[in-house]
Amino acid sequence: MAIEVKAALRDATATPDWLPAERRRASHENYARHLLYGDPGGRFSILSLVWDRAQMSPIHAHHCWCAVGVYRGMLTETYYREAGAGDRPMEMGSTRHAAGASIFDPGSGIHRLANVSGVLAVSLHVYGVGADCVATGVNRIYA
Repeated sequence: MAIEVKAALRDATATPDWLPAERRRASHENYARHLLYGDPGGRFSILSLVWDRAQMSPIHAHHCWCAVGVYRGMLTETYYREAGAGDRPMEMGSTRHAAGASIFDPGSGIHRLANVSGVLAVSLHVYGVGADCVATGVNRIYA
């Protein structure tokens, strides 16, 4: 499945301007999440995330598989590993992902996505949960 989802994201990120303007709208308080599609069978959901300058996710892992494709701009993904009980995860490195890049996480990695560039970034996220679980069933946040 990872190969197919990454291929679909590569196709979606290679085609400019298909994403409607209202699904590319930023929020100045935090990165914006826009639901694009929820599978009627609850198997997956597709969202666009819009990252204004200097916005980032919390450090998190996923309760489900997740795939990300960078539609516009550039995102920096920082990788972490578990630390001692109650400790903040330890940073292990980072990678920059330009438009067209795709990532697949089976749900085992800890990371943070950030827009450290000077321009707006848009990414497409496919989560292995139904649309009704996107708010609560995707991220495991680390303090």
